Amino acid sequence: MKISAEIDYACRALLELALNWPAKKLVQVSSIAKEQDIPIKYLEQILFKLKNLNLVQSARGKQGGYRLAKDPRNISVGEVMRKLEGHLLEMATSISKKESVFTDIWRQTEESIVKVLDRVNFEDIANKAKNRRSAIVYQI
Repeated sequence: MKISAEIDYACRALLELALNWPAKKLVQVSSIAKEQDIPIKYLEQILFKLKNLNLVQSARGKQGGYRLAKDPRNISVGEVMRKLEGHLLEMATSISKKESVFTDIWRQTEESIVKVLDRVNFEDIANKAKNRRSAIVYQI
């Protein structure tokens, strides 16, 4: 399974917005780009798409920025992937275009991955990120 740069950056941008969700605070593009290491020009295009898909809201002006359009627990990784690129996975087909003994295996694999991606939401991801950020690292 290959994840496109667009999906990866979109998920990272949504994570940054989810981290600011409790206050529903507007987050500036420059802050998202810096925190998530996303090229700002590419991020602007992605946020525009996410806005058109009703996943984020924006406000213009000096105090403007972006925030999630809905609670992060109601946004799954699977939803983001489907809205941006269509199918979550392209079903593998054999060269002969005939059903084979592997066809059921490919379908089961696809179904399992889809279930995981639909179950993982941005509230869960934000909580994991917060736990990582708050972990104390000691080096000797």
